[in-house]
Amino acid sequence: MSFLNELRKNLSFAILLASSGYTILCLYYYLNQVNIIFPASRIDADAVLNFTIDHQELFIDTPDGARLHGVLFKAEKPKGVILHFHGNAENMLSMQYAAEPFVHRNYSFLAMDYRSYGKSSGRLSEENLFADAALFLDYLKTSGWDSSEIILFGRSIGTGVAIQLASKSDLRGMILYAPFYSLTDLAAYHFPLLPADLLLKFPMDSAGYLNNVKHPVLILHGATDRIIPLDQAERLARIKGKLVVLENGRHNNLYGNERFWFEIDSFLARI
Repeated sequence: MSFLNELRKNLSFAILLASSGYTILCLYYYLNQVNIIFPASRIDADAVLNFTIDHQELFIDTPDGARLHGVLFKAEKPKGVILHFHGNAENMLSMQYAAEPFVHRNYSFLAMDYRSYGKSSGRLSEENLFADAALFLDYLKTSGWDSSEIILFGRSIGTGVAIQLASKSDLRGMILYAPFYSLTDLAAYHFPLLPADLLLKFPMDSAGYLNNVKHPVLILHGATDRIIPLDQAERLARIKGKLVVLENGRHNNLYGNERFWFEIDSFLARI
């Protein structure tokens, strides 16, 4: 009996230890999720952006006191304008690389930095992220761009921002580079032992928002993307959009893929 009692005590202690460790792990991810999902990189407020494309820096003040930074890259004779939402590891310093192919195609290109990224200030939340995107859309409209000239472009985490904005806007179209079904779904894929639906402050339900998008959608995804698996895009495309799967495409190499640009050119000519 003493052996059984000792075994029960050891098992109880092991279970307690494991459950405590699991609770600590959940708490860590809950408290640090903003830094994990949005590993923001800053740019000095007085830094000069040495872009070689004609551009205009702009700042938008939010109702809650944040200041958002954006850059409009200008095409000489624009056919329209791209409103761009970047990935979570980018900031404005990499935006000429993103903008240049579109400017060469005669599309102006407006990029924004999320709160705490680049020269933008303020605290990130899902509500603020979506509201801030709408401010940049409003900026384009008040600057003289018609809704029929505005095309949304989202990359990676930025696809969640673009889709939500598209769900309440009637625009020319939307291009999605490596989108996810929902951030909750993606978190469950990467962290299967954690209760993502309970922990996430950024559920970003792209699938739900996509149901309300009325304009044309192009979805581009790498076949070998390990950060956002292809099935995320496949499931979105069942709701809306043309899905193009790029063979040998990974998460960060699609810009160098000829078919990527062929499909974008075809989409822009069609809409």
